[in-house]
Amino acid sequence: MSHTRTRMFRSMAMAVLFPALAVTFLRGQGKPAADPLSDGAQSVRLVGHSDLQGRESLVVTTKSDQANGSWVYVGHHDNYWDDKPKLNPITGKMEWNGTSILDIADPSKPKLVWHIPNETNRNSRGVSVVYDYKFDSSGRDYLIRNSEALTEGETGTDLKFQIFDITSRGTDPSKISLVSEIAGTPPNSCGPGCGGKFIRRAHKGWWSQQTGYFYSAAGEPGFQQVIVQIFDLRDPTSPKFVGRAWIPGQKDGEPGFEGQYAHHPIVDEQNKRLYVGYRNAGQAAAFDISNPAQPKLVWEIDMNPPHRGPHTVSPIVYKEVPNFGKAALPRTYAFIVDEAGGAADMAPCPGGVRTGSYMLDITTETKPFPVSVWQVPVGNFCSKGGRFGPHQSAETVNGHINRFEDKIAWIAYFNAGVRVVDLSNPYNLKELGYYIPKTNKNSHPIAKGQPTVIQMNDVDIDHRGLVYASDRVGTGLFILEYTGRRPPTSN
Repeated sequence: MSHTRTRMFRSMAMAVLFPALAVTFLRGQGKPAADPLSDGAQSVRLVGHSDLQGRESLVVTTKSDQANGSWVYVGHHDNYWDDKPKLNPITGKMEWNGTSILDIADPSKPKLVWHIPNETNRNSRGVSVVYDYKFDSSGRDYLIRNSEALTEGETGTDLKFQIFDITSRGTDPSKISLVSEIAGTPPNSCGPGCGGKFIRRAHKGWWSQQTGYFYSAAGEPGFQQVIVQIFDLRDPTSPKFVGRAWIPGQKDGEPGFEGQYAHHPIVDEQNKRLYVGYRNAGQAAAFDISNPAQPKLVWEIDMNPPHRGPHTVSPIVYKEVPNFGKAALPRTYAFIVDEAGGAADMAPCPGGVRTGSYMLDITTETKPFPVSVWQVPVGNFCSKGGRFGPHQSAETVNGHINRFEDKIAWIAYFNAGVRVVDLSNPYNLKELGYYIPKTNKNSHPIAKGQPTVIQMNDVDIDHRGLVYASDRVGTGLFILEYTGRRPPTSN
């Protein structure tokens, strides 16, 4: 490692070496006190909270190790509520929403150390980080985020991905600096007029620490809506375009377009697979990325109706499945989480098909098929206001793809809070617990004329098994711990 680390985190080291002991230590002793931030909870307790300066929050990414410490990165929505920048007490400046960096060595007291603002009112929802970077021999730490406008389909905006050197975040965060930007693909790289400056969206991405490749979800000329592009970031100062992946119907002139766009990629480098859910339609797909310059479509499934809006697609391997003999094992499934409708569908329950989460058997990749569906019971959520339904499941654990080794899924469920689901039997998904935060002084409606309700947007899991959940309407970041029974882990 070519740069000097000046902080050692003993609690971090303990958690890395003895994770069960660390969680026990965090729980403390005796009966827990009443939680003033909760509007209802079962088998989940609050460990810590940050108000994030009241910034509307979207994607959460945790990444920790013994050398670098424990950190969480939060990508923020643009300020659609009052179209004004917010005060950053760290700098004393009014700043547009961007990306927040928090020290979580003590998860009960998360410390916001820096906010990287946007130049205008934009969102930087997507955030991915790499540490001790080996490909450029610098050993430095980098963060990549998106930068886009709220309005979908807006083509005149400056859409891009930005790369920052964040090595100094624990010593002098004011030295965090912009390294480079990705604003599009080479013009005519997929035919005449195909390729060029990003259009419609530059949404989310996945930066692989193993290969140095970045998988983005963005729109570009020559394609309908958003597809996946692949860039070589082994030299973060000089990104290079490598290839792209799309499903039939997305390229101009191809039949079958239904409005689908690639929401974001999930990359399994070990098994050379790229998984994508396609919003505004019912498709999910997997690609072989053995050759990133030419990804090959391995399987695709159209779940519309009723599942019109896959958001997160995560592969899970099972060594045991009820009623399957040894000859049929192991089996691989894809856990898919739909995204509930937006502002146009604020009351999705009466007279409409509700979004859900479901399992596909993808053991034979050429024949994916659904085996189960899970939804939160209606309760009072339909009449509560805001969006009701799933948005995202925790797709990473400490910066790596979530293998669901504990067979537990954490799902951000908008006005129904955060839900914990038992995946131990892929044919019979069951709820284990939930946590529903209360709104606070920083919360505001998701749209004008709507009531002020929680809109839990994203969840992520750290090295200790703690979960970080963000709220889309400004209520803050909630650090949670599951306290209930755990499903069998022999799977």
